[in-house]
Amino acid sequence: MAKFPWEDQFLAGVESFVAAGMAAHEAEGLLKEYIRLSHLTKLPAILDFEHHPELLDGSPFLEPDKDMHALMYAIFEPLLSRFVLEGKENFARVIPALKGPGVTIVSNHLSLFDATVTQMLLGREADFRRYAEQFFFITGRLVFTSDFTRVAGRAFRTMLVASPRDMADNESHRRELMRLNLRSYKEAKERQKSGEALVLYPEGTRSRNNAMLPFHGPLFSYLDGTVVLPVAVEGPEKILHAESFAFGFTEGAMRVGEPVFIGPVADAPAGIKALDASEIPKDIRKQHVMDDMGRRVAAMLPAAMRGVYS
Repeated sequence: MAKFPWEDQFLAGVESFVAAGMAAHEAEGLLKEYIRLSHLTKLPAILDFEHHPELLDGSPFLEPDKDMHALMYAIFEPLLSRFVLEGKENFARVIPALKGPGVTIVSNHLSLFDATVTQMLLGREADFRRYAEQFFFITGRLVFTSDFTRVAGRAFRTMLVASPRDMADNESHRRELMRLNLRSYKEAKERQKSGEALVLYPEGTRSRNNAMLPFHGPLFSYLDGTVVLPVAVEGPEKILHAESFAFGFTEGAMRVGEPVFIGPVADAPAGIKALDASEIPKDIRKQHVMDDMGRRVAAMLPAAMRGVYS
């Protein structure tokens, strides 16, 4: 079996686990298991539309692989031991809305493993664990075409989409990718109504310089009619630098902001303020709301990380 180009650098990250208190042989075993699963993990069937276009009629939702889920938790538990969760009371406020209009969590995007960080930091709180286990993540198709990230992609509850970058780079498959996105949107809204919180990274790609990128206007549709919980993360970019394959050990934080309902004031759940998008001119409505959410996230970050929302 040929080695992936990133394997040697990936294994060099053992020292970070040792710094976090794990035995070197145990850390090496976890990383080697990640490599082994990366070799074995196949492209999700629905994404093989080049050969089987009929597969696009299936669900774009993937349940997590139990072994990969357990592995990601084992890898990240020591690496996140110096991370703190702030604003717990704001997550508690949206729990009733899970069975009402639905909840959308929006966050800045710093790392290939942000989904792991989001679910684990909320899930290690006993009162939130069962809700965090029902999170599902809008995940770009490119996560699964990469040999480095495909294991992380299968570790959590995932709704597959084509990112703006994917659409631009694969014009010949634009029709199929648009079809995938439409199915994903419809099923995501159904899952939100059934009590599952959607986690969305509206920048569409991770920031390579830690500064926020614009939130994509078309993603407004996922937020519309739901309670939105803005979340800011600081530190995942040091666990895995943009140009590195070796894990690091660092301090970090996840900050949960005040929730806001996107819709008429009369429809907002009790105690949650509303942002009525219908009052915004239609031609700028989507981007206006997404930029508002971007500023809410940015306000919880250091000034140097706020990027376009400084």
